[in-house]
Amino acid sequence: MNTELFVLLALLVIALCVVYWYVRRAKSQPDVTESISLSSAQTRPEINQFLQKLVSDKAHIDEAAITAVQQHEQELEQRFIDDAKYVKLKEQLSQFTRMNELDKALIALWKEIKYYPTRSSQDDFDNWNKLNLTGIGGSSEKDINSVEFIRGAQRFKVRERTRDEIGNLNADLSFFEDGDEVFAINCLVDSGNEEADYICQCISTFKTRGNWPKVLLEYYGQLKIEKNKSLNEVKYFRAAETRSRFG
Repeated sequence: MNTELFVLLALLVIALCVVYWYVRRAKSQPDVTESISLSSAQTRPEINQFLQKLVSDKAHIDEAAITAVQQHEQELEQRFIDDAKYVKLKEQLSQFTRMNELDKALIALWKEIKYYPTRSSQDDFDNWNKLNLTGIGGSSEKDINSVEFIRGAQRFKVRERTRDEIGNLNADLSFFEDGDEVFAINCLVDSGNEEADYICQCISTFKTRGNWPKVLLEYYGQLKIEKNKSLNEVKYFRAAETRSRFG
């Protein structure tokens, strides 16, 4: 036997051994596909029952959620129907406030009297008390300042609450009549000038009772009279100088 034939026979024997080993190993392994199919066949009724219950539960939950949302929406609709008249009233009263300058009246009153409590102990306070207020008192706590006074048989108070919002200084000005807040506005405070200016942004309280509108407007009228008197005095105080220059 030559060498080439011997090598060929050896390779053939090795190949047969490999095939035999592979066949034996394949027979020793369980059929995975068959096992999975058998397991699925055995548990499918239970799975179907579980999934059907899940679908049923979801349907009930979705129905309950839809019902709850619809009920909430109906409640909101009813609530806003009741409140709509107040929203409209607020718009009307805000427009009325601006037309009749009640916001300006409150701002002017506060700017005039906010230093009255400290000045009331001075001998020359009568020169400062342009509005002839009596029973003057005041308080100051952090960002809240207030001034109280008496007019007739009633006690009034103006309160300022300041707050810093994103670099802007805001102030809530409130007017109280006998302890009740009857009028309030929110203002932007411009402190760029020597005296801070208050710019009304919105009206936050307006009670349709009491004497407060008349009180505010009367004080505002007095302040406008005093302001114009001062302007006229300055104008005519310089009359002699004007005559010498233009006569």
